[in-house]
Amino acid sequence: MAITANSWRQHGTLAIDALRYFPAVLDEFKKAGILQDIIDAGEKNTDGCAWRAPSGKVLATVDPPPNSPHFAVCLSQPEFSEIVHRKLLETGNAAVVFNHTYRCHEQRDSSVLYWIKSSSNETEVACECQYLIGADGGRSGVRKAIGVELKGFTWDTVQLVAVNFQYPLSELGWKQANFMVDAVSWGVVVKRGKGNSWRFATGVPMPDIGSETLDDATIKVVKDRLMRLLPGDTSQIEWEAMSPYKVHQRCATTYRKGNVLLAGDAAHLNNPIGGLGLTTGLLDAAHLAESLRQILLEKADPIVLDQYAETRRSIFLHRTNPISTDNFKRLRSQDPKDIQQRDEFFAKLNTSKDIATILQVGMPDFALSSTSKTSFSTYEEVTWFISVTKMEDWTDERFTHEYKVVHANMTRQGKEQGAPTRQYTQYANLYQEVPSAKQPEWAYVTSLVFPNLFLVHAGLQDPGYRATAGAHKFCRLDQQGCLTRKISEYVKEGSGSSKLPVRALLFHERRSATDECSEDWVQERAVKFSAEVKFDSRAYGYVLWQDLTPKNSKTLFRDSLFEPGSWHNFKAVEGFDFLDAASGNAFLHEYMDKITEDGKQTIAAIVGEPDIVF
Repeated sequence: MAITANSWRQHGTLAIDALRYFPAVLDEFKKAGILQDIIDAGEKNTDGCAWRAPSGKVLATVDPPPNSPHFAVCLSQPEFSEIVHRKLLETGNAAVVFNHTYRCHEQRDSSVLYWIKSSSNETEVACECQYLIGADGGRSGVRKAIGVELKGFTWDTVQLVAVNFQYPLSELGWKQANFMVDAVSWGVVVKRGKGNSWRFATGVPMPDIGSETLDDATIKVVKDRLMRLLPGDTSQIEWEAMSPYKVHQRCATTYRKGNVLLAGDAAHLNNPIGGLGLTTGLLDAAHLAESLRQILLEKADPIVLDQYAETRRSIFLHRTNPISTDNFKRLRSQDPKDIQQRDEFFAKLNTSKDIATILQVGMPDFALSSTSKTSFSTYEEVTWFISVTKMEDWTDERFTHEYKVVHANMTRQGKEQGAPTRQYTQYANLYQEVPSAKQPEWAYVTSLVFPNLFLVHAGLQDPGYRATAGAHKFCRLDQQGCLTRKISEYVKEGSGSSKLPVRALLFHERRSATDECSEDWVQERAVKFSAEVKFDSRAYGYVLWQDLTPKNSKTLFRDSLFEPGSWHNFKAVEGFDFLDAASGNAFLHEYMDKITEDGKQTIAAIVGEPDIVF
């Protein structure tokens, strides 16, 4: 498999670029055989991060747990690029061409013809490849050529300015990552690698006329600000490169057009607070490289590239974008709601030591990987649906007692002793016929809500859980289900009732291992059926969940009672709520053709009566 990389930059060009490599990325470096080189060239971050007031006062910190195997590496991007360039050439399967600019391309039946232009002699060269990867930055010529829009917005009132500098800040007690919180003097101060090399990024008002250079007045503002923020004799700061740039939150409408694909900044842009742009881009590359390896070396169906495009786009939209936006607002926003959220955030870190918040902040990269075999997302709340079916040699009475009483009490006690489970609901199957849907013989469906996938995995490995609820067999072990994130929820106003509702749970089956819900489908679906419920007197609530069961589910469930189950059969779950079974029956008989899209969607359905354990 031969690779040619074309770059408009001269090799080793000094630039203000990203510089932190998080555990999920280091995991990919290990697979590529470059991890030790990165560690040797950079500096490990094992002291976490801090939020500070302009006075230097610490507002909150995140400290890695003792003996944690996870760490980040601080290393400037030019040094990183040097290592990757050297290791790439050592493979003997790659060539790197510098000082050439992409001009245009032509999609052919099974290849791409493209033209690049030399910056030294203005000559154009025609080349051909099977797949063309546009990783050519936020102004991507490749993206523009395939007619893909970069949707989102620009933070148009502020311009970010980044400056590299030399100063012995570690000796003065500062962590390697520091977030400055203030309406004016906000910013981030982070270590760039070994020695005393640091980076300061802060915001200044956007100039009336856009410019890619800084005037003397702005340079002075940035230098004066940093000198006020840092401790010690700041007259000793040695200034290096300084550069301005606009800040965006944008995502391409698709990452694939034929044999042309997008990755990194060409596919998405976000503000740099937290270092998630480079992280997401490198994890794009990891997923895309694996997809191309499967196609070129294992003759896999090219549909895996659609999976790459949809999965990576979804991760940016649902994780990178909101996390980085929250990071940005937390430093500078004066909106009362944002201030309240910031105060609550610091309280969770300082007072309650909320583990879910600490994980989100300390390991955000785990939420951005789509190829890790060992790590799980620390970001969004997870709803886990599990089928519950009676063992064949049990009586109904024993089954009901073991599930409804014994196991429910074990789980409740675990919650009281600190288990991370947020909600536990048992849906009793009413065995009501649902037209155009499969009727599984599940007696119940369990619904468990957790802060994130990481804590699902940690909970399953906990010795206390394994000795109690984790060892209790109360049903057949050939369970089915999925781990999901909630996409949308609608509850009709004035629908309150002292009676618990009847909920129809509709499980959308996958047609193949690669069958996923597209971003457009889930958004259109949520709008459509929320509206149907709103104007139909028989229904009063609607929820849509999208599957996010990790591909490495064997690792997630290893050595637990859930290991024999089937967890990849469903791509989405919908819930329709009714005050009684008769209303649900009438509604579903009328709407199931729409719900199944005239048979295009295969659905397994139960109408269940919920028992909320907690």
